[in-house]
Amino acid sequence: MQDSGRKMPDDAKPTMPSNSTTDVVAVITGERGHREIVRPLAAAGVRCAVLDWEELRAAGGLAHARFIPALWRLMRAHRGAVVFTDLSSAFLAVILAIAKVHRARVFLRLRGDPFAETHDQLHFHWQHREWPQLLRSIVSWLLDDPLFAAVDRFVPVSDWIVRRLEIQERASIVRIPIAVENFPPRQHRDSRPLRLLSVTNFNYPQKVATLGRFLETYGEFLVANEMTVTVAGTGMAWSSFRAHHAKCAQFPGFVRDVAGLYAEHDVFVHFSDLDAFPYVVLEAQAAGLPVIVNPACGMLEQVEDQVTGIFANLDDRPAVEALLLRLRDSVSLRSQLGSQAREAVQKRYALAVIGEELRAILRAR
Repeated sequence: MQDSGRKMPDDAKPTMPSNSTTDVVAVITGERGHREIVRPLAAAGVRCAVLDWEELRAAGGLAHARFIPALWRLMRAHRGAVVFTDLSSAFLAVILAIAKVHRARVFLRLRGDPFAETHDQLHFHWQHREWPQLLRSIVSWLLDDPLFAAVDRFVPVSDWIVRRLEIQERASIVRIPIAVENFPPRQHRDSRPLRLLSVTNFNYPQKVATLGRFLETYGEFLVANEMTVTVAGTGMAWSSFRAHHAKCAQFPGFVRDVAGLYAEHDVFVHFSDLDAFPYVVLEAQAAGLPVIVNPACGMLEQVEDQVTGIFANLDDRPAVEALLLRLRDSVSLRSQLGSQAREAVQKRYALAVIGEELRAILRAR
């Protein structure tokens, strides 16, 4: 569950005077695109004209048919603007075609490895004989490689993506912003049981496979030592995952009040082998929770071991069990890790900070 579902107040959304010169045409996917492209650019004084696919779809009717003329009108009205998008597959094909007609450059925001994610979904849909979903994944698999070759600039969230996709010559890494003010400061208390929390996206089975290994390996230990686990989130693999691990974890599904969810727990865990720079880790750090992650993917770039979180090798069972017991028994350790993480996130990932990094990329074009 990469998105919290929170809505920004109307006065926090960037606005565009009708007679202003637009620097960016943002073609985005709902809240994620606002959070990672539109809002930080606005905080840095960069004007955006926005086409939000989620809003177009929510309006009803044939949203796909309306997408092309809406984008065409927007590009024609704002000639010279960079097209900044987080859409891929057939959407990216349309964006690139229209941008070429208007001689505009296309910048693509990357949150993960799309090829690995598509392969993951292909495997899942084939296993479950979900033919329409399988067809959509096949389209992505066929389109992404040639379309990515036509993108002018990639803006990935981590070096992990750059190395995996080998896009060093066309990439500028910009992290994900987070509003720390949305998460009240955490007051850790001595309480039993120790409440562990994980928030994840079940649409990518490979992303949750390592979390499943953690539950299988340590489930009995957690129960025996007064520790509970809540796994929030939803997606196509949720039902099967929940059925397999129901004895050692609770699965509330999608939770809209994410800040409240973090406030109800003591430690955040995130184990994945396919997460570039998971936003939920930043949320947990902003909420002042100590985070435990496996040293893989972009999480190596998110956590300073023993300072803003802790790396755990799940194969080293004695070390992991000792760590969990330490966190259960030491309020001061939880408080120290949580406060240091919150301070680091507040300094490094503020909207204005990320916005300035995005603006520098636009200026360098």
